[in-house]
Amino acid sequence: MPMMTPAQNAPSMPMMGKYKNGTYTGNAVAQYYGDVQVQAVISGGKLVDVLFLQYPNHGNSSEVNAYALPILRSEAITAQSANIDAVSGASETSPAFIASLSSALKQALI
Repeated sequence: MPMMTPAQNAPSMPMMGKYKNGTYTGNAVAQYYGDVQVQAVISGGKLVDVLFLQYPNHGNSSEVNAYALPILRSEAITAQSANIDAVSGASETSPAFIASLSSALKQALI
């Protein structure tokens, strides 16, 4: 009978995410039309939500952001990071979102 190593005897553990559970506030990032600031919500070690604390919502910005912010949020949750593509037409908001989310997720890293 072959000898088993401790690793082979250990029950398989579910894969945990790379983040500490909690809510982490990103930096407010200035862009041409106003600041963008988000909070990252981590549960089970994974990014489960992105909350928008500040974003430009006047004039044309409100229309652009009504379209772009849900896409950015969804892409970040799918990617489990801030390493996402910019949304076409939101050339100011996208990089500000990415920078704010990056700063929030850095706080949450294990």
